[in-house]
Amino acid sequence: MRNTRSPLHTRQARVASAVVLLFVLFLFGPIQAREGQSSTIQAAQDGKPVVGVYYYPWYRQPEPGTLGQWRRVMRLRLATPQKPKIGLHSSRDPNVVGEHIAQSVRGGIDFWAVSWWGPDQICDDVLRDVILPHPDAGKLKYAILYESTGRLGSLRNPHYRHWMDDLAYIEKNYFDHPYYLKIDGCPVVFVYLTRVYFRNKGQEQLQQMRERFPRLYLVGDDVFGEGYQSAWAKQFDAITAYDVYGQSVGRFGGTRKALAFLADNYQKARAAAHSVGTAFMPTIAPGYNDTAVRQGHPGRARYFTDVEGSQEGDIFRAMIRDVAFPNLDPKCDRIMMVTSFNEWYEDTQIEATSGAAPPSTTDDSDSGTYYTGGDRYVDYEYLYLDILREAVK
Repeated sequence: MRNTRSPLHTRQARVASAVVLLFVLFLFGPIQAREGQSSTIQAAQDGKPVVGVYYYPWYRQPEPGTLGQWRRVMRLRLATPQKPKIGLHSSRDPNVVGEHIAQSVRGGIDFWAVSWWGPDQICDDVLRDVILPHPDAGKLKYAILYESTGRLGSLRNPHYRHWMDDLAYIEKNYFDHPYYLKIDGCPVVFVYLTRVYFRNKGQEQLQQMRERFPRLYLVGDDVFGEGYQSAWAKQFDAITAYDVYGQSVGRFGGTRKALAFLADNYQKARAAAHSVGTAFMPTIAPGYNDTAVRQGHPGRARYFTDVEGSQEGDIFRAMIRDVAFPNLDPKCDRIMMVTSFNEWYEDTQIEATSGAAPPSTTDDSDSGTYYTGGDRYVDYEYLYLDILREAVK
């Protein structure tokens, strides 16, 4: 069931708000923008994309002389390992959060969609107790990325027993925070894999959600591949796609064809969503390689393999220009999502690397190329943040 807010109601509310704002400006003159005001609204007013990134506050500091959970990061298996700019760190460290905020500001990022696995789990603790109280937190906005695989059971046999309690917890702890992301005044929640958990199932739970949280702005991770249907979109306020790899370079390699296929998927999904009053958020990603975590997905480098002389970052640049920009949607403030800021296990991160290691095509596997696939991996430092900043300024 869709949110009861009709497009007409939303337009009327915006007109009324604009009248009030003009009246205030007439009486009191220009008002200085304050830290913590809606970055989404400001970017939309400037005609720029609003940039959101998926953010993962789940890292733990390894014991001295060990890699800890960082051993599952492909770039640390390279012949010349490539580390984060701030080293192997803990997400609980306020200095790390401050550095990530600074990098985000450098990259023109407006908000983080923060991975959330339930009350009092590490991601919840870090968001609540470290990120939001940070002195620099007001430079960004924040939303919840609801990790359905950790809260709604298995893909084949889901349950929804945590759903309503989780939303009540999120509402109590986050929705009223001045830095929480809102669209049309409504707090935003991203839900991972709605195309699995809420397609032809979970309808009763969505109905309960709408009745109890009528102002919640629900963004479904619902687009994957060809043939997206409008009936799937109508239960969300906006739809997006988390998995860029699986419907682009994973299928066609690092080629121009991969990007053309993704852009076509997005264009058709956006049209289907609009036909039922739902908004669309395009998502881009710099690359993908999860070979140090799981089997079955060939890693992809971050340059075109079918363009002579292609360099590191070329795919990301082209995704911004040819995939995201043509599909930006004013219905959701022209939001463009990036998978991801710091998902190192799947090598989708744009977080800065050290920049100290030479490029590597080999790794520490028996074959020497199990993790790299023979592709070139560059210790790119601030490259992706700078590409993003230049594209959206």
